[in-house]
Amino acid sequence: MQLSAVQMQKHARLLFLALLLTTPTAALAAAPGASAWVRYGAPAAMCFFCLAGFLNLGRDLRLAVSQRRATRFIKEATIGSSAIAVLCSAWCVYSWLGSSPGERIYYPIIIALGAFSTAYCLAAARGAAIANLVINLVPMLMLLFTSGERMDLAFGVSLAIAAVFQLHMIDSNQARIVELLSLQKSARELALSDPLTGLLNRRALIDNALALGSQGPLRLLVIDIDHFKAINDQHGHDKGDEVLCEVAERLAIRAELMGSVARIGGEEFAILGRADELPEALAAGLLHDVRTARMPHGGTVTVSLGIAEGPVHSEGDWRDLFQRADRALYEAKRDGRNRAVQAEALRDAA
Repeated sequence: MQLSAVQMQKHARLLFLALLLTTPTAALAAAPGASAWVRYGAPAAMCFFCLAGFLNLGRDLRLAVSQRRATRFIKEATIGSSAIAVLCSAWCVYSWLGSSPGERIYYPIIIALGAFSTAYCLAAARGAAIANLVINLVPMLMLLFTSGERMDLAFGVSLAIAAVFQLHMIDSNQARIVELLSLQKSARELALSDPLTGLLNRRALIDNALALGSQGPLRLLVIDIDHFKAINDQHGHDKGDEVLCEVAERLAIRAELMGSVARIGGEEFAILGRADELPEALAAGLLHDVRTARMPHGGTVTVSLGIAEGPVHSEGDWRDLFQRADRALYEAKRDGRNRAVQAEALRDAA
C-alpha cells in the first residue's frame, strides 16, 4: 500500500501538470453555440482542480513511512481523480451532443487520450485506474454505439478493445511495479531504519537534518525512556523490546506529518522537523501520550525530553544542535524526569 501510494504521488503530479497545461484548449474545442458552462465553466473548474492537486502533491506527504497515511492518500486520490473524470466526461458528452457529425468524433479521441494517460499514472492503485477508465469511456462508448453511424461504431469497438487491453496491462504491470518498489524499499530500509521499531536510524535522521536545513531553522526533540534498565531487569529484554516498540508507535502517531521520528540508540529517540512546523506543544503531548499508554509489561512508562532549535547547514551544525538537545535532556532527568527542558531556556538562565 505504501509503495503504491508513493508511485501514485510521483506520477499524479506530472499528470496534473499536463492536464493543467491542456485544459485552456477546452474552451477552443467547445462546440459552436455551446453553453457558458461547457465553454468556460468546466475548463475553469478543471484548471482549479489540477492546480490544487499539483501543489498538494508537491509536499512531502511521508507516505513511505505510514500505512495509515498511504491508505488515506490512495482513497483521497481515487475520489479526487474520479471527480475530475466525471467533469471531463460530462464536458465531452455535452460537446458531442452540441457539435456537428463531422466534428463530434474528436471528443471521444480527446477523452480516450486523457483516460489512458490517467489510468497509466494511477496504475499502482488498480481501483483508481479502473474507476477513471469506466467514468471517462463508458458514456462516450454508449454515444458511439448508438449514433447509427458506421464509423462511430467502428471507432467505438476499437476504443473498447483498447480499454480492455489497458486493464490487462494494469493488472500485469502492477505486480512487477510493486515487486520492484518492494526491493528498493527493503534495501533503503536496511540502511536507514531501525530494525526493531521500524523508525529511522541515526544516519537517516542526520540526512534528513541536512536536507531540511536549507528550508529554515530546525527543532530537535531528544527523548529518553525513564528507568528503562529497570524494565529490562524486572521483565526481561523481550518485554523491554515490546515497550520500546510501543513508545516508538506513540511518538510516530503524535508527530505524524510534522517531523522525522528516529530511534538513535538504546532507549533514546529523536523527533526532528522545521521549527515552524514542529510546535512547542508537541513535547507536552508526547509526555501525556507515553505516560497514559497501556504498556506491554503492565506498568507505567514516562519519558524525558530535551529540546533545541537552530540552523543546520552542515554536520557540524547538526552536532551542535544535538549536543544542546542532549544537555537539555540531561537536565530534564536531573530535575526529576517525566518532563521537557528547552535548551534555550538553560542558556538564558546561565
